[in-house]
Parts: sequence; C-alpha cells; structure tokens
Amino acid sequence: MNDIQYAFFNEYGDYGFDFDNIDTSTHFMITAILVKDSDKECLEEEIEKILEKYFQNKDYGFSQIKNQPDLLLKILIELNELPLKIYTYAIDKQKIRENSGVTYKNTFIKYLTLNVLEDLSNTYEKLDIVADDKEPKEFMKAFLNYVKKECIPDLFNYSSFGFNNTKSDILVNLAEWIAGTLAMEYDRKHSKHYQTFYKLIKPQIVRMNLWPHDYRNFLYDYKVDRANIKNDEVIIKQAVNSAYQYIDKYRKTDDEDEKLRVDFIKFLLFNLKENPDDYVYTQEILNNLNAIREVDLNPHNFRSSIVSKLRDRGLLIASSNKGYKLPVCLADLYDFVNLSSLTIFPMIQRIAKCRDQILKATNKEVDILEQKEYEYLKRVIDMEKVK
Repeated sequence: MNDIQYAFFNEYGDYGFDFDNIDTSTHFMITAILVKDSDKECLEEEIEKILEKYFQNKDYGFSQIKNQPDLLLKILIELNELPLKIYTYAIDKQKIRENSGVTYKNTFIKYLTLNVLEDLSNTYEKLDIVADDKEPKEFMKAFLNYVKKECIPDLFNYSSFGFNNTKSDILVNLAEWIAGTLAMEYDRKHSKHYQTFYKLIKPQIVRMNLWPHDYRNFLYDYKVDRANIKNDEVIIKQAVNSAYQYIDKYRKTDDEDEKLRVDFIKFLLFNLKENPDDYVYTQEILNNLNAIREVDLNPHNFRSSIVSKLRDRGLLIASSNKGYKLPVCLADLYDFVNLSSLTIFPMIQRIAKCRDQILKATNKEVDILEQKEYEYLKRVIDMEKVK
C-alpha cells in the first residue's frame, strides 16, 4: 500500500490592504508541512522533544519566538535533519491590489482558496490536508470548508484528496513557524537573520510559489552589471515570462512528464528569487522533484526528458558544471553555450574524421552524411574544412 502523504497547513500574515498602516503586512504566507504517514509518529515525537527542550509551557505559537532569533536558530538547526518537506505560497498583496483592485478581505480569501486548491490538485493526485479545524484562522477556515465541498469522500468517508480525520497540533504549529520564518524575507522590517534561517530551511523546501506571477518580482534586490543592465533585464524578463507561460499552459496536464517539467520550472523560479546568481546541482533538483512522487526520476531521464524537452520548446535554461538555473544575464547564457560546445565540437570532429576515413577508403563513393537528414551536419563540417 502506498504511503499516505499528509500536508499540515497553516498561514501567516494579515488580510489587510491598507499599506499606509505600518502594521499591515505586504505579504501573506501559506505553508504546508509534507509528511509521509510512515514518518508522522516519529516526527511528532522528535519535534515534541525539541520544543520541550526550549519551552516551559505548551504555547508553541510563532509569536512566542519570532523576536528571539538565537532561540529560533537553535530550533531550526535541530529540525533540519527531520523527515519533512515544505510547500509554501508567498502572496504579494500589494501586487494583488495593483493588478486586480482587490482590497476587501473576503474577496482576497476567496481568491486564495480557489487558487491554492487548484494548484494542489494539479500537483498531487493524493493528499491528506490537515489544518486546525477547532479554532481555524479565517483563510484556513474558508479553505477547509471549500475543500470539503469540492472533494467528495467515498462510502467509507475517505477522500484521496482533501481533508480527513488526521490530527496533529504540533505539525500544524510547525507550519506556522515555517511560514513566519519565510515571511521575514518580505516583512517591512526585514530580518537580518533571514538568510541564516533560510539556508537551514532550503533543503526541505520542495516548492515556493510566488503569487501573482510577475517577472519584476525577480528583479527585487538583484544587482546587475550596470554596463549590461538593459540586456540583462531583457534576458531575465524573457526567461521568467516564458517559464510562466509554460506553467500556465500545462498546469492542468495529466501527463506525468509535463508535470515534472512544470515542477522543475517552478523550482528554478524559486531558486531565482532566493539566489539569482547560483546554479542548482542536479541532485538537489532531483531531491525536490522526487520528494512528492512515488517513482524516482533518475539523472539521465531528467536531462533527456525534462531539460532537453523544455529547451526544445524555447525555454531559457542556463547550465554549467554547477547545475541549472534560469538566466539573469549574458554570462549565464555564455555558460550554457560553453558547456554545450564542450560536447558539440568534439562530436562533430569525430563524425568528420569517421567520414574522411570512409571517403578515402571508398575513393569517395560512400559518404556517410549523404542522407537527407544529415544535410545540415554535412554543411557544418564542410564549412569547417573551408576555414
């Protein structure tokens, strides 16, 4: 029997749109802690031990620790090796207001419930969603009711996708902790400790969804070479917009390879926001793609069925011996060209040498590039000879 995938949900932030009020958050965070059923009990016990070590009471709300960075750091270090994954949404309320005119709490919550459920149902075939149904916050209450309405259980009162009877206050609280920690990146009083916290959390993040989609989100705090600022902005805009166009086109697909491609693009977008200059190693990408799947994707199929197919369809993906990324500048594209040339040129030279040997041996009666499908390759090799 397949291991049940739980998603323990919580939220962080407020629903207000009065950004002249310094207490109004600019972003709203929704986070799920993903846990396999086989790991759930052990994980709860380990987290309980960690919290009892640092807290004298049972109040584990994020408000108890958000202003104690040293304590939060100690706890995150201990959580780092535990068997859990993080799936989160960072919603830019200022962009929501600017793009759609939404300023009313109920409209905002409705927007979130529809979009979060659609995203989850497109990502997971089976998911047990867990939230605080005793005293839920407003979004979680609306989301809980909406999922119950849309995801009809079977005769045994079980739904393969939706809310079920599983409970875990400690994991729901942990989801709030992670949401609050990630919110430090977007808080008006940006925490100087965020990067330290983020580096600890990053290996466990399988998805960071940034809403609404806008390439300008990825220019935030990005320092470009002033000499190439115009070209670099064109490159990042093209890379991100084509990525989102692909996601929008295939987000409802049932094809497993297309789902993998969409998830890969989303992971590159997440990495672009957090570390625009850094490549992501293949193994880290595979760890994230495989974390939410029953059958693991191997490196060969990843390169041939995922990366190559995306490039065939025009997406800009830079690569080097350090991994993959979405390009943000000309240097990233040169990395891709340089890496490709290390393979392309030697292969062309080998084909040319093989061809020459056969031409000489047959007195030019047999040309292995004579077939129509090799016409382009033949022209390339002949042009090289002219030089």
